[in-house]
Amino acid sequence: MQTTKVLIYVKSSTPANLCKAAAYQEFFQSQQAATEVLTLPSSADRSNDIRQLKQWVGQLDADTTAELLVVGGDGSVNIAAQACVSSTVRLTVIPAGTGNDFATALGIEDWRWRMRGTPRLRQRSVGCIGEHIFINHAGAGISVALRDLQGAWSKRWLKRYSYLWALVRYLFVPPRRRCMITDSNGNDWEFQVAAVNRAIGGGIIVYPSAQLTTEVLGILQVPRLSRWRQLSALYWILRKQPEKSQLLDCHEAATFTISDANNIIELDGDAIELQGPATASVKVNALNVYTQGNEQ
Repeated sequence: MQTTKVLIYVKSSTPANLCKAAAYQEFFQSQQAATEVLTLPSSADRSNDIRQLKQWVGQLDADTTAELLVVGGDGSVNIAAQACVSSTVRLTVIPAGTGNDFATALGIEDWRWRMRGTPRLRQRSVGCIGEHIFINHAGAGISVALRDLQGAWSKRWLKRYSYLWALVRYLFVPPRRRCMITDSNGNDWEFQVAAVNRAIGGGIIVYPSAQLTTEVLGILQVPRLSRWRQLSALYWILRKQPEKSQLLDCHEAATFTISDANNIIELDGDAIELQGPATASVKVNALNVYTQGNEQ
């Protein structure tokens, strides 16, 4: 006989998120099918959170239908994905972060959506660099710089537009301080991204043709450019058609070597930093995700 267990993982630094998690705790406890409902508030230690989530997944019986519900943004979803990738656990995302690009790709906007109707189970591809999973992208160069330029103030008040504001600020960084990545062919780049999602950074389009079940990475590279030529490239990115820019390198690949020995790699904009160069690839249909039942 199947049983159902639910773990609510919540980004606890925001009081509003704790209220949303409490509402879902009450919701699942009212469901007869849910035999165990637990809540795990996030901590400042990413590795500890991943360890606890993996422990919960590892203790599930083979006949248990389990759901891991994440109340937070893409960083929180990334942490949850480390634990439930390639398992039978169903991942549910309650968008409550700055960008929420993963939730947007699933057609999810309202945080109450899981309380309404029967969800639809789908599969979702993710990217990986070694044992590290990324749900949206792996980036080097500008995307690393944007984390410092974004700032707590802009994240709080500008929300998802804080990424765009940081990008505008980067355009006025003196040339000597701008990013430079040199690949194995001797080409110089200011930005490299390997993506499994259409958008990163709160809606910045980097892989327009991305599918939930993609088998390849979408690669976008920005070469070393003058400020005005960078504005031209940015224009096409904002038009959601980066592939139309003659300045940008856009293609698909099964694997991609990102960064170099002088640059780090960020995953989904999170604090984890991997030293380059490293090879990214795709884990096809590695996540079981719930979406809204009426999604076409």
